[in-house]
Amino acid sequence: MLMKTKRKLITSVIAITAVVAGSSAALAGITTNGAFLSSRLQTGGNYAWLADASTTYNCLAYAKGDTSLWDWPWGSANPNSTQVDTYLGYSGFTSVAFSSNQTGTKIISYGLTSSSIGHFAKVADANYVNAKWGTLELLQHLGWNPYSSSSSNGTYLTGTFYGEAQRKYAK
Repeated sequence: MLMKTKRKLITSVIAITAVVAGSSAALAGITTNGAFLSSRLQTGGNYAWLADASTTYNCLAYAKGDTSLWDWPWGSANPNSTQVDTYLGYSGFTSVAFSSNQTGTKIISYGLTSSSIGHFAKVADANYVNAKWGTLELLQHLGWNPYSSSSSNGTYLTGTFYGEAQRKYAK
């Protein structure tokens, strides 16, 4: 009788653990407001969640393949394309204008102009880029130039717009 009760108790604990673990996994995912994300994209809704928000790493670190640190060597300023070329050159990357046909593209830089680069994405394949949005989620976008330079609906929104693709970097 005691053995049967222990077995039922263990079975119940396992079942409860599975339900709780499944519930927490279901709650994981995108937490940033969808309207906010869409307002910064050329096509609203052009994102898929890849990983949770994190303050550990940013877009540049992710694009270079490192999710263990925040990589922004320019302090609080946005670099220009020449500064980015130099910095990524130390890691073996070469750059060309976004409009050129370059094979082996691994990273794309984005900015409102080439004088103010504020975002980076990692090329996932011929049609997609993956990018960490600052302290927000890691997202995937269709196309290599998904970001907007201003609000798509004409209203003023505070915050950063990543802007157009500026350069491609290959290794």
